[in-house]
Amino acid sequence: MSHRPDLGFFDEGHDLAGPAFYADAIGDGGKALMLPPAAVRSLAFTHLEDEAVWTRDWICVGSHEAIPNVGDLLPFTVGVHGVHVQRTDDGLAARFNKAQHGGCRAIPLQCQTGAKTKCSFTSCGYSRDRRAIPATELGDGTPEMHQYLGLRPERLLSAQAKSWGPLIFVNLDVAPDWPEQSLRLLGRTMGAFGNHKAERSSELWLEYPANWKLLGTALAEGEPIGEDRRGGWTVSTTTLADGQGATVAWLFPNLVLISTETETAVAVLQQTAIGQTLCRLSVYGAAPEASMDRWRAEIEERAANGVEAHRALSRFGTSHRPETIGQPLPAQTSPLAAWMQRTLADRVARAPLGPIDQPLFQNPKG
Repeated sequence: MSHRPDLGFFDEGHDLAGPAFYADAIGDGGKALMLPPAAVRSLAFTHLEDEAVWTRDWICVGSHEAIPNVGDLLPFTVGVHGVHVQRTDDGLAARFNKAQHGGCRAIPLQCQTGAKTKCSFTSCGYSRDRRAIPATELGDGTPEMHQYLGLRPERLLSAQAKSWGPLIFVNLDVAPDWPEQSLRLLGRTMGAFGNHKAERSSELWLEYPANWKLLGTALAEGEPIGEDRRGGWTVSTTTLADGQGATVAWLFPNLVLISTETETAVAVLQQTAIGQTLCRLSVYGAAPEASMDRWRAEIEERAANGVEAHRALSRFGTSHRPETIGQPLPAQTSPLAAWMQRTLADRVARAPLGPIDQPLFQNPKG
């Protein structure tokens, strides 16, 4: 961690981890207001999210198709923690990368702004990721993998890895619960994956100037039909740009699924700056590659709403929107956004913000 949780999280005159910060955003009876702007523009809030969300939730990092062979490695930065998933003879192994801070003795100031930097050390938790690394004929001894694995991968700190359908999830907590029953219910509700959607398209990386919470809300927008608060997901019905009906699910925090009868679009979100999010888009279906242009257009259209929402909220109460200075926050009119705000507040409330017996960067004791 680059921040000490026991010292608290404060910015713009708010205790960002205190219940009062979220009180108006989780109002009952449809009377919730929007989140305070600090939630989408504050560096301190990203530190809080690293403590309360990214290191505690199950994070989707990609698919099995990305690492089909033994030795293949899938990098994914979770918050400010560089981790990877590698296919082994026994299945999947999730580990913290060897070079967590690349070749730096200390984290450079330019890497502490909340934005992922372009760096040759893609294993660093403060740099941008690269795509999956195939083992090829050298096995896991390829030079590209050294900054992730080092010479003794078995000595690296491990993380948790699980699968749901073709997707891979990791959790950085020591002993997290895997919501097996909840995901089964979601699978029955959506029908997102199956033999009728057996093929996966290539993966397209799209980046948008919007905070991940607002982009996720925009991509998953629809008419809510069900949720599992404990499982951390919500399902809605929606109509696509081409008039086709679809079901859309948001698995908090970073996975959005849009499913029709014949195809499912998978959007894996990754925060790359306070106000910037990478969307890793792929499609499952009978011939998904032929549909990629259509799905890209759908994502672009939905993402535009998230970009606009971010611009409006991040500038609220500033000279960029002088008419909002001193004004109360507007009402939250989106049921999905209200769900996101409640879910976020739940995550902050459960986070251990004081000293804990089991530090994150140590293997379990006893």
